[in-house]
Amino acid sequence: MAPALKKTPFWKTYAAVAVCAGLVAYVYFVESKRADKPETPKEKVFALDKSKVKELDLATAGGPAVHLAKEAESWRVTAPPPEVAADSGEAEALLSSLESLEVQEVVTESPGALGEYGLDPPRSTVSVLLQGASEPLKLMLGERTPDGAALYAKVPSRARVFTVPAFVESSFSKTPFDLRDRDVLHVKRDAVKTVEVQGPEGSYALARDDKGDWAFTRPLKTRAGRWSVDGLLGTIEGMRMESVAAEDARDLKPFGLDKPARVVTLGLADGGTRTLQIGSSPAEKKFHAREAGRRLVAVVPGAVVEDLAKGMTELRAKRLLELSTYDVDGFVLEAEGGRRVYARSSVRDKDGVDVYKWKRAQPDGKDLDTNKVQDALFQVGAAEVQEFLDDPEAPAAYGCDNPALKATLRLGPGKPETWFEVCRKDAAVYGRRAGDDALLKLDPQKAEELLKAFKEI
Repeated sequence: MAPALKKTPFWKTYAAVAVCAGLVAYVYFVESKRADKPETPKEKVFALDKSKVKELDLATAGGPAVHLAKEAESWRVTAPPPEVAADSGEAEALLSSLESLEVQEVVTESPGALGEYGLDPPRSTVSVLLQGASEPLKLMLGERTPDGAALYAKVPSRARVFTVPAFVESSFSKTPFDLRDRDVLHVKRDAVKTVEVQGPEGSYALARDDKGDWAFTRPLKTRAGRWSVDGLLGTIEGMRMESVAAEDARDLKPFGLDKPARVVTLGLADGGTRTLQIGSSPAEKKFHAREAGRRLVAVVPGAVVEDLAKGMTELRAKRLLELSTYDVDGFVLEAEGGRRVYARSSVRDKDGVDVYKWKRAQPDGKDLDTNKVQDALFQVGAAEVQEFLDDPEAPAAYGCDNPALKATLRLGPGKPETWFEVCRKDAAVYGRRAGDDALLKLDPQKAEELLKAFKEI
């Protein structure tokens, strides 16, 4: 017979429950008191308003002292020479770090030898002079604490040594080059209206219309891809010099800029221009470059050259039309000898949301399945271009004397109409579009899907 289970005395169970209840009560009491007691804010190193700073100095052991002076809303690096414009974003970030810097822990109120903290001399010093002040505020930074999480620090006006977070070391360890303005062209992509490119891949020019669409104006009139051009302009806008090859180059030949390999000229909305000249390569994936008219020669990363080396083809519109289906208010189809007119309207549903509806206004006034119409319009943007024929033969050579489909699209109030055609010739399918001198050889499968989708509406 199995031995009987030994029962735990009831008084022991009650004791365990009581202990647990006591622990819960203790934790609740301690935590609630802690929640009621606000934390004492940490002491700021300086009571500083960064907007009042007019001068900034950085000095690192073994490195040149850097002096920045504020002029109106911008900054200049005035020492060491040459005097140059500063990167205002870098200067403001540095001041923000100083403004928010807090004392982590006071190490000693009466230090002995400061050298044991790396403060005699300090590894780096940050000074700021405020408007109306005669003496600067100064912070000295020393060695890292043994655990590496903090830096020893001191201000000259007090004897104590304290610590600040170690990450501020990188904020205040800046070289003159780190703080100078490294922008090569100082241009914003949204301000660019025209682009001209000259290089080994050929020369071409583009212009942007009032709708934001880009098109080539040379060597032929043909559509460009909005996002492709925007990508190139983004690379140019974001280009920063990695180093300075020459501050005041009198002879451009050593940099390949006497006869630049590539030239990009940007026409701006205000009527001005910016011209980027790109010369020789001093190292792999790096190039000499300058803004035309300036003697400063910079070394820039190769991203812009990589983009330009792809040539004109990379920037062309590689879809039949870059089209948002919701931009189309109506369209006219001509196919198989017939003509059909489509119109879009909107109604407000019970939740107050506008819902689109499509109707075949001619010839029969029939209400249509909105999803089918939207899908047909979507297929226009999905039709891919396989080849550009920039010097096409007569339309009949491609079946465009009798297109399989011609669509004229209305793109909303105040916007011009646009159109496209799809043509068949033997096993090939071609396209033509408004404002384009080129003939487009289309992906046959995508083109057939487009034709089928429009036939079904």
